[in-house]
Parts: sequence; C-alpha cells; structure tokens
Amino acid sequence: MNRRRKIYKGFNKRRRVKINRFIVVGICTCIIGGYTYNKIKNSSIVETLSNKVSAISSINLMDKIPIINKFKEKEKNNSITYEDISKELEEIDEGKENDKEVSNEVKLGVINGWNVYTIQVASIDNPVEIEKVREKLDTNKIPFSMLEKDGAKKVQTYSYFDENITRNHLEQTKKVFPDAFITKIEIPTISLEYTEKYAYVESVSKDLNNLVANFKEESQLWANGRENMDMSKYNMILTKRKEILQKIQKNASKIDYKEMNSFKENLLTYTKELDEKIQVSSKAANEGKYNESESLFLSCIQGYLLFVNSIKAV
Repeated sequence: MNRRRKIYKGFNKRRRVKINRFIVVGICTCIIGGYTYNKIKNSSIVETLSNKVSAISSINLMDKIPIINKFKEKEKNNSITYEDISKELEEIDEGKENDKEVSNEVKLGVINGWNVYTIQVASIDNPVEIEKVREKLDTNKIPFSMLEKDGAKKVQTYSYFDENITRNHLEQTKKVFPDAFITKIEIPTISLEYTEKYAYVESVSKDLNNLVANFKEESQLWANGRENMDMSKYNMILTKRKEILQKIQKNASKIDYKEMNSFKENLLTYTKELDEKIQVSSKAANEGKYNESESLFLSCIQGYLLFVNSIKAV
C-alpha cells in the first residue's frame, strides 16, 4: 500500500513540472511575436509589398497573350460597315420587289344562276288600272310587287324557289284574279374575269351567292305559312342579309377600273335599296303586317333581276 502511494506521488509531481514549462514557453513566444510585429509595421517592407501587388494588378494579362492580340487585330481589320454591304442590301430589296409582283393570270369569279317562281296577276300600262289592281291585292292581303318590262307593269304575287309551293297559292289567287298564272324568273350565271390585283372581285361573287342563299332562307320561311311565322328566325335572316350587304358594298367600292364601272354602280345602287328595305320589312313583320314584308321580299327578287339585266346590257 505504501509503495503505491509513492508511485502516485511521483506521477503527480511530474505533471506539475510540465505545466509550468508550457506557461513559460507561451509567455516568451508572445513577447517575441509582439516585438517582431512592431518592427515590421514601422519598417518600409509593407509599403514595398503593397506597391508590388498594385503593379501586378495593373498589368492586362490578356494583352500579354499573343494569340488573343492577333484575334483582336483581325477583328478590328474585318469590321463591317454600311458601304461594305450596301450592294447586298440593294439586291435584297430588289428580291422583295420581285416577290410583290402580281400575277396577270386571268381568273373567273362565278355568280351562280338560279330560278324563282311567282304568280303574275296582270300586265298593265294604264295607271288607273294599276291602282285598281293594287287595291284588290291590298284588300285580300296578297303580297305583290310590280316589275316593269316591255313598257308594262308586270304585277306579280308570292315568290318561291320551289314551283310546287308557288302552285299551292295559284287557286286561291285565281279567285281574285281569274287570269293569274305561274311565271318563272330566270337569273343567268354571271362570270367575272379578274386578275390577282383585283382579287376582291372573287369576294363580291361569293357574297352575291351568299345573298341568294339568304333569299332562299326567307322564301322557305314564307312557305311555312304566316300562321307559323318564326319572328326570331326572320329577324336573324334579315340581320345576316345586312352583314352580307356590308361586305358586298365594301368590296364593290374597291373596284377601280373602267371595264367594271357599270357593274360597280349598279351593284351599289341595288345593295343600297336592299339595305333600306331591311328595316321596313322588319318593322312591318313585327307589327303583324306580313303581306307588306313578303311584298318587299318579292321586290328584292325582282331588283336582283334588274341588276343582272343592267350588266347584260353593258
């Protein structure tokens, strides 16, 4: 037991000696380090190093590389100016002008032909007799319109694209006008020649075909009978017609060559008359005056015939 105590006592003594040594060495190191720092700080060494670093940073390393210098010199010598490419720009502009050249190929705008059937009740050139016929028609609420032909007024009633539907009204009409008969209004096909410069002629042709299709819709509406009149559909047909007329007028106004001046003027006159009739027709139908609206429809058909005849006469 005593021996163990001696060993432990010796061990503890050695630990205390080592700690004291470390403390002494640390103090000495701090003293020497502080002294050295003050000396260096007050000397010109720091300033010299600072100047060296500044000098190095001011050097453009990229300028010291030969291959990069050569590239820059080449780039400078090869810079492009407007004078260098003016010729190419002119060639491009000429190419664009060539692209804008319009083809002179002659094309055809086709306005389809069609037939409509009406009942003719009289052909009169006497104003007094015309007035008598008018009174009879109004009294019996028969829709009618007058077409002037060969110096006489052709008084026509009803108007359908289907002959059989027209015939259904013949017997009833004969009770008032015994000499009444069915007549066919024939509208021929019209072909309009144009080049690409006047491409709007094709649009006029298509819209006139759309107008006739619109006429057919209204004709079918009247064929269903006034007692089955669908006012919402009728107003929709008239609205669509107005849109078609606006397109026709817009494109017809573009016509600017003398060969089609007559076509242009007659078409604009006809479409203007149609446009005016739309409002009157709608008002009459909404007031229950169906015979007046149907009479205006017949006058639209007759007006189309007169328009076509005016073209043929040129």
